[in-house]
Amino acid sequence: MKRIETGSLDTIFKTDLPVRSRRLQGSSATSTTNDIPACSKISGHVTFLSLCLLFVTSGIARTVDAQISAAERTQLEFALRSLYEPSAMDETRIRGLAEQLGIEDDEAISSTIEAYQQSWGPLLEGPIKTIRDRWAACFSIDPQIGRIKTSYTPELTALLNARGEAFRAADAADAALFDRLRLAKRGDTISIDPSTATVRQRRKRRRELLGFPDRLPGTSIEAADLLTSVAADPELFDAVLPALDEWEIAVDTALVARWSRLEAIERMRAELEVDLGPGWRRLVDGEDRAALEAEFEALDDAMVATEIPRRKINADMVAGLAQRLPPLVFLHVVRRHHELAHPALFVEDQRLDRLIFDVLESNDIDEPSKKDVESLLAATAERLNRLGVDAARQADLTLQSQYRHVGESVPFSKLADGPNIDDDIQALQDEISLLNLVLKRRKVFDQLARPLAGLGPEIDLRVRHHRAATSAFDRRDEWSRDRFQETVDDLRLIREQASWAVPATFDESTVEAP
Repeated sequence: MKRIETGSLDTIFKTDLPVRSRRLQGSSATSTTNDIPACSKISGHVTFLSLCLLFVTSGIARTVDAQISAAERTQLEFALRSLYEPSAMDETRIRGLAEQLGIEDDEAISSTIEAYQQSWGPLLEGPIKTIRDRWAACFSIDPQIGRIKTSYTPELTALLNARGEAFRAADAADAALFDRLRLAKRGDTISIDPSTATVRQRRKRRRELLGFPDRLPGTSIEAADLLTSVAADPELFDAVLPALDEWEIAVDTALVARWSRLEAIERMRAELEVDLGPGWRRLVDGEDRAALEAEFEALDDAMVATEIPRRKINADMVAGLAQRLPPLVFLHVVRRHHELAHPALFVEDQRLDRLIFDVLESNDIDEPSKKDVESLLAATAERLNRLGVDAARQADLTLQSQYRHVGESVPFSKLADGPNIDDDIQALQDEISLLNLVLKRRKVFDQLARPLAGLGPEIDLRVRHHRAATSAFDRRDEWSRDRFQETVDDLRLIREQASWAVPATFDESTVEAP
């Protein structure tokens, strides 16, 4: 039986790791505070598990004397376990998939379910049993504040090794299940292509199985959800289906790569913690301690960097919808993407939307004037779309340059080397390019707001306030851009000084006497 190929997990969880990562050599990336949160570095030395749970759970801040409920504790436990123990699809889920795929052969469905459940037997008795046996020794949840505590001992390394085996086997069981569904008999009236529809469902399940919580906002957006959140027209969805299929194929490959690297980095961190022992911070200080802390920070940054390839795929997907959707619909897609993936960029969209809404709701304006405002927005939609896509791409490029020194192409043994001066210069230049695009896009927003003045005293007041705020944002970002440029110039001077040849010292003894 031919297997459905959507990327292979056969080589995952077998990464050769060095016993110890190399120490950081004293270089660090320049951090910025230009109101672009998605571009700020994840700092500190919080464990991976705690950071993951910040995104999986509700993230409600608690005081020290607060106590979580039993339901919240159960939710935390479930969210944590989903990162380390794969879950099988139940019979109801499989029958629902069969119905969506138009399969009417109940005998084939039943045999598929039975084969799938049997394939999970070795998992439950093998790696999953290992995970469950060691779980309590590795993780605990504080009943007062819900904090996750990880115990770095050899028990954790055994659990992590079993986790890799379990997820690899679970993915293989899924592949066999979807192969059976693809070959099952359909009804005579079914209009969908069995192979294409089954592969889509297979990839969707894999995104669920191998999904990790994001540290950067909006990394794991679903393309279909992004579109349906702004447009429910089935005809529009049909028009973009080829683009969504291309996105799914690219994401599937990136997802496997991300999982592989994340799992390897976590094992690397656990092995380093076990090697050092639980009290190592009390035994070292000064340069040795700083170097070790830098190693852990580099591992944290490397985990963040695994999200960047998928973000680029998402940005390319959004840009590809431009020729398939009406300009105003695409404008809403771009803004929704900003809201999810680039919150700082979405601030501008929010301000403009609020102004337009206030204008259209104002008593100063009549119905013909409302139509004129809507026409003005439609007339500038294509330019706003282009600038919005450019800004989103540049924001992701800025992230990529900031984490290049720990990116997917960097070997594990080099992670702690840190960024060099060229990396710092490139990161700052990308920050400058992003600010230039933000300023350019804001200028178009301002040009769109200007004609609204004169429609009435209430609207005039709102327009003046809007433009005053725009000017303040411009002054802030222009100042940041200029300071970034000064830093780039200084870094270039430092780089040039390092390359200057030191003149040789004159030695009189080498001069022959006359």
